[in-house]
Amino acid sequence: QFLESVLSAMTTDASTALKAALVILNSDEATADDKLESLDVIRSHIDDIDNANSLVKLGGTTTLLRYVKDSESEIRVSALNTVAEMAQNNTFCQNALITEKFLPALTKNLNEANEDIVRSSIYAISSLIRNFPPGYKEFKHINGIKALVPCLKSPNSNVYIKAAFLIASLSSRDKDVRDDFVKAEVFPVLLENLKPIKEFDVKQETTLFALSSLSLESELKLSTEKRKEILSLLQQIISKNKQTENCEDIVNYARNIVDNLNAR
Repeated sequence: QFLESVLSAMTTDASTALKAALVILNSDEATADDKLESLDVIRSHIDDIDNANSLVKLGGTTTLLRYVKDSESEIRVSALNTVAEMAQNNTFCQNALITEKFLPALTKNLNEANEDIVRSSIYAISSLIRNFPPGYKEFKHINGIKALVPCLKSPNSNVYIKAAFLIASLSSRDKDVRDDFVKAEVFPVLLENLKPIKEFDVKQETTLFALSSLSLESELKLSTEKRKEILSLLQQIISKNKQTENCEDIVNYARNIVDNLNAR
């Protein structure tokens, strides 16, 4: 009866719905379905920045932190996606989540066997550190880069793409960040995923985006032989795809890498 009345309250205005959702998430009587429904309700409201901020003020971060560590994977993934969505381009929420020590929990999740948890954790980390220097500083402090690199060796392409895109985005904006990833020897790990294929491939495009970002004005310490090998592979990619539909970015990234390597 108690949970039924709370669930019915979630159909009203945003503030009441958020409060009701948190009551259920904090209840020992709630079932897994109740919790998933409550997280869905929260996610349906936090695309509005004011509602996302209200969730923080209502104590939602404490509740969410518990659920990003939850043993039930479906609930955990939903909580992780909720964190990612509330943090995107929202300095108030980003500060609150950093203060509540979400990054150590999210970074620890990168070691999980469940690929959905890893992928959603990268999504949440991305929302906390992209375009938010304090977030990146904390991520670096807790050795987040070291934890992220193994995701580039994941057999799951979605995990790989999420990790590579995050590295590319961060490195393209800041030379100091780029240097951090170069020192972590991310460049050779990315190279292992480069193939001379003739077709659009999102993994290939993301890999080239990351390599293009990392190679700009960077000391990559490549041997002459390795440099020639890389340039040859890039020329093959350019040659095979310059007339291929939807491969403009692939070709442009490859050309950028060639220019960057020849400039050093």
